[in-house]
Amino acid sequence: MNVLDSRILGPTNCFIQKITEPGEVVFETRKAAAGFLPLAEHMAHRVKVKDLKLSKAKMRARGGTHHIAVHSQKGAVQIGDTPGEVELGDALLFHNANRDGGGFAVSGRMGKQVFSSAELRDQAVFTHAFGLPGRYEWADANGSGVEGVIIVENDPAEGKRGAERAIERMSEGALVHIVGDKVKPKELRIATGQTVFFAVEDTDGITITDKTLLKKGKGKGKIAY
Repeated sequence: MNVLDSRILGPTNCFIQKITEPGEVVFETRKAAAGFLPLAEHMAHRVKVKDLKLSKAKMRARGGTHHIAVHSQKGAVQIGDTPGEVELGDALLFHNANRDGGGFAVSGRMGKQVFSSAELRDQAVFTHAFGLPGRYEWADANGSGVEGVIIVENDPAEGKRGAERAIERMSEGALVHIVGDKVKPKELRIATGQTVFFAVEDTDGITITDKTLLKKGKGKGKIAY
């Protein structure tokens, strides 16, 4: 599974959510697009959040990252170790631990705010590693009009230095910053193998979805594969 679609997290994707509310983070993982389903409180995982009494600006600029491995195999989703307590401003990073496993989605809440990998709202990041060259036109499957283009090109790998540079580029991330309905850059060129970080702020809940997966007239949130 290597499609560009934030609604389903595969082996080439990560979902990162910054913790912006004190108290408790409650979340769950599912095989389906969890953003369109109510949170099952009895099945949810809980993480305490320590309030450091920071300003909003300082809170957004700081914080550690806590990695959570998700195992998705044989129709079931299980997660690895979760932190017992985190600090306000930290981030939870969910990644697929199985190269050949199926996709999953994450949804949850912190305070009165809800978050989901299927509907990216605020202080959320979706990552995708592009393994094949080509032109990828993406859009919000929820119809906000947010969209962009990723152009993936093979890097010349002639000679020792060329091969080294190609490997270096694969380890370099590229950023697409989305604030509300503004996308910067609208068109991004990367090398095959590079990972793009789609950082989302202040939206009503968007997706990053390859336009070829969207079926016209099928309504909000439909997955066409």
